[in-house]
Amino acid sequence: MSLKKSKHKKTKSISGPEIFDIEKEETEQQTHRRTRSSRAPTTTSIGSINLQQVKQSLYPPASSSVTLNPNSTSNSVSDSLYSATNKSEDNSLAYSSNTIDLNVLNDDGCPVEKKTNNSAENEWIIQALCEIENGFQVILDRVKQNSNSCKDAITFLKKRAIIEEEYGKAILKLCQTTLENSGKDKIESKQGTYNESWNQFLELHEKIGNNRIKFAESIGNVTENLFTLLKNTERSRKQLKEAGLKYQKTVSDSEALLEKAKIKYETSSEAWEEAILEKERHFVEHFGNQNLQQMSGFNTITKKKVSLFSKIMLIQQKNPNIFLQKVEDEARNKAAQANEAFKQQLVSTNATRREFFGKNLPRILRSLKEANDECDNSLQYNLEKYSYSYENALMSDATTISPLNEAQGLRKIIQKIDNANDFVEYIRKPLIKGTKFEKNDITFNEYKMQPETYAIIHPKTIFGINLAEQLNRDNLEIPEILVKCANYIEKYGLNTVGIYRLSGSNSAIQKLRTLFDRDADQVILTDENVQDTLNNVTGVLKLYFRELPNSLFTQELYSEFIEASKTEDERKRLVEIHELVNRLPDPNYLTLRYLIAHLDRVQANQKVNKMGVSNLSIIWGPTLFGGCNMSKSDGSEADQFIDMKYQCKVVEVILSNCYAIFDPDS
Repeated sequence: MSLKKSKHKKTKSISGPEIFDIEKEETEQQTHRRTRSSRAPTTTSIGSINLQQVKQSLYPPASSSVTLNPNSTSNSVSDSLYSATNKSEDNSLAYSSNTIDLNVLNDDGCPVEKKTNNSAENEWIIQALCEIENGFQVILDRVKQNSNSCKDAITFLKKRAIIEEEYGKAILKLCQTTLENSGKDKIESKQGTYNESWNQFLELHEKIGNNRIKFAESIGNVTENLFTLLKNTERSRKQLKEAGLKYQKTVSDSEALLEKAKIKYETSSEAWEEAILEKERHFVEHFGNQNLQQMSGFNTITKKKVSLFSKIMLIQQKNPNIFLQKVEDEARNKAAQANEAFKQQLVSTNATRREFFGKNLPRILRSLKEANDECDNSLQYNLEKYSYSYENALMSDATTISPLNEAQGLRKIIQKIDNANDFVEYIRKPLIKGTKFEKNDITFNEYKMQPETYAIIHPKTIFGINLAEQLNRDNLEIPEILVKCANYIEKYGLNTVGIYRLSGSNSAIQKLRTLFDRDADQVILTDENVQDTLNNVTGVLKLYFRELPNSLFTQELYSEFIEASKTEDERKRLVEIHELVNRLPDPNYLTLRYLIAHLDRVQANQKVNKMGVSNLSIIWGPTLFGGCNMSKSDGSEADQFIDMKYQCKVVEVILSNCYAIFDPDS
């Protein structure tokens, strides 16, 4: 951002007759400028003619606010410009009375001899940064490094706090769960000194867990402080960076305007110089030939290529001298205006630079240095605070586990356990309240099977077994199968059409037969699918009576029952059958009475079930005389059919007169 003087390349000086060689001057490809050493003296005489007086008479000086002498030894515009430039450059460094020597810095960028005064050292660093172009960016990068360091510390401490908090909570939860389990199952847990030591053991671990939670809270506080520090540092860095870039842009814009003014000034000065040289050349052409021999020392005109535009303008003008003077005046005025504008812009730019280098830049750098120092110190302080909390947590754990007095330390708590005394206390109550051993010989107790299993191993067969034998075996008066089947039919089948006439499933009947053959007392007739079950129950009951070895009416009385049924007189027939029924053995009599009573209840509902006395007799006659039929199987089929007719008649007479044959009360 520094400005330097523009260096003008000096041209070769010419003298003598060369100034009058017009053709050679026109063919010259390079433009030569007159230097200070080659310019003519203030007054030049050629013979008796004073050239200076002639020029003044031909070209009177124009009125201008700026007086410029083309033949003077020094160019006043250039000299004044350069003097102003030197003065402004000298003033641009006026803000620093003590110039910083960067050579006093060592390789690490630190002073060789560190000053004890921090403020003086900081000011020295600020001045040193002002001397280098990237000083602003250097300290910005340093503040950015501090921000990144804060982020790393925040990330680490956050995870560290989570670890400590989870560790502390896990220990507390473990202790609480262990205490609850120990309290629930006192019988299964050891008591005495061990229980006391164990409770103290858990309390000690609870203290450690609480210490860890407190440590996690302190880490959280440090993390919050660092987060606040990070936000403040980044905000300060952003604001100061924007301000610094704004000041830099102001200086850059001002220097750009100065460069434009300088270019305009140099261009207008060159145009003015060209006009002066053109006028001088024209003067020499018209007045210099008269005394050419007297101009041997004249060496003030440099060779200049005359432009085609200038030649045309000179030819068109009636008086070239007046035209050249007018061109020179215009060029001089433009050069003066450009000179004034350049000097004003130079003053403004130097003022902006002085303000930037002397005030704004040091202030921005100082603020950045303060933000950096604050971040450094706060980060260091918070890390020290974390270290202090960490040390306290470790010391607290250490004093909890092993206190200085060694009274309640972890090792002392475990050493207080008295296993021998605990064991004695444990067995004391059982010895006092316990039951003594029975030392007598152990007797044999036979295993009692379930009724279902026992019935399988020791079945109580009823099918094909003599009625008196099975009733005597089971200590019953009525067969169990008759009782259960009759009760089931009376409960579910009195309204069933064709009861006892419809046949059931043979497989289901055989299954029921197997169950009754094992133990009739254990059979339970379910109420599922009643219609099918009814037919199966009636079928198994009829099967039971058919398979009796000796029929219910007995083989001995069979012929007499048949003969009695053939009697025409109903009264006499009833009396004879009644007498035969009374002659039946007791098991047969009681069973017949129970069965007839059941069938009477069935026929009583014959309007619904369509099973009257006649229909029931047809079914039950052959069934109750079944054994007798088998004994007479050698007879003809006609005889067996006739007997079946009278068998049904016997059952019909008994069923029709059941209240006369059997005691109604029974």
